[in-house]
Amino acid sequence: MTITSPDTFTGLDAGRRDLARAVGLTAFVHGYPLVESVRTCRLQTGHPGLAPRAPINALHAITRPSTDQDRDIVTPANDLLYTTAWIHLGDGPCVLTVPAAAEHPGRYFVLALYDAYTENFENLGPRNCSAQGEQVLLLGPGQRAPAALAHLRQVSCPTTLVWLIGRILVGDEADWPAARALQAGIRLAPAEGTGPSRVPACVAAWEGEPVDAMADMQAGVPAQDVARRFFGNLCRALADAPGRPEDVGLVAWLGQAGLRPGSGFDWAALDAPTREGLQQGLAEATRLVGEAARSRRRKPWVLAGRAGRYGNDHLTRALTAYIGLGALATTEALYAAGHFDAAGEALDGSRRYTMRFEADALPPADAFWSVTLYDADRFLHPNALGRHAIGDRTPGLRRDADGGLRLVFSHDRPADDANWLPTPAGRFYLILRLYHPREEARAWRIPALLAWGATA
Repeated sequence: MTITSPDTFTGLDAGRRDLARAVGLTAFVHGYPLVESVRTCRLQTGHPGLAPRAPINALHAITRPSTDQDRDIVTPANDLLYTTAWIHLGDGPCVLTVPAAAEHPGRYFVLALYDAYTENFENLGPRNCSAQGEQVLLLGPGQRAPAALAHLRQVSCPTTLVWLIGRILVGDEADWPAARALQAGIRLAPAEGTGPSRVPACVAAWEGEPVDAMADMQAGVPAQDVARRFFGNLCRALADAPGRPEDVGLVAWLGQAGLRPGSGFDWAALDAPTREGLQQGLAEATRLVGEAARSRRRKPWVLAGRAGRYGNDHLTRALTAYIGLGALATTEALYAAGHFDAAGEALDGSRRYTMRFEADALPPADAFWSVTLYDADRFLHPNALGRHAIGDRTPGLRRDADGGLRLVFSHDRPADDANWLPTPAGRFYLILRLYHPREEARAWRIPALLAWGATA
């Protein structure tokens, strides 16, 4: 990454550069989740040369748990069947069918709805919908229910672009058919009288390959190229999703460096001080988010206490979009990231680790819990055992004599592999998930990993 020396400009030019630098940093932190939503929508609904999962306003059911072969969404859970859809409400409402929980007693599922900024604004499932199933009318900003559908439950969506992520608990392969039967009960259709489903303008006009700007910067793509594409895509996205009323002033301030909602952004038309400042700000922002993702406090576990619903915490929202796009609100699930062991050393497959839950201090979750392992690239790690997670439903787990549970993390296979989660040879990290966390979950102390030798 090459950035012109700060001494290149003086006087008024230096001031314009410094202003653009501040705008660039702010625009990235504020707009990265929005651009990631648009990028993922473009990736999954159709980009030249890529096979789409499903078109706009159509469901895509993934009928097996995620593995290391799944590479389009970072940090997938391995205990779930996913059903996804990108919904565009710009042309009218859509009707979402929540399946009947009564026909699948005891099976966890939730239909999570996200706005274009990754805010998990609604979760539909057995906790708040009829056990016999229910139809829900999804309304875009300013829309009203058609008279014929006014009797349905109505959900007002903050943006016209909505991401649906349905999660269904699934066990081993013998359990897949039962989970798929529930999955088949999810349905989505434009409301009667709505026009043909159109792709949002910002998705259709996406510039460049659908590659994460963070990944581009880390790969050494020139900052000017990343900045030109990112800020152009951001300006187009802001036109479709202007954001909350309280963010109007922030978005207006971005215009001080030429970042205005719409399709008129022209990198080449900006003066040299502004271009340099914007790329400096973007470079600093990507470093900021990247450093935050590595848990620099060296704590064994960091609880994501504000995942899913962020308020004015723009940095946490950007960080979550980077390390766990599509995180649920904490009322539905709690996430804790583990990057370091008990001694504050980064987790690395050159060492072996144990993690022990006391018999009276198992993870406090009413639905289920799991610990999932991710490679340094934020995807599941390929391994001969084909095991990516361990949790309360993992078959064959062995308890200690006192009822405690000891998990083993290592690259080499131990003699007793019942409680073993295979690691890569190098860096890795863990995510502990608690679904339907109990009230005491936030105060619960997560056991740290203890290193017990090298695998020389």
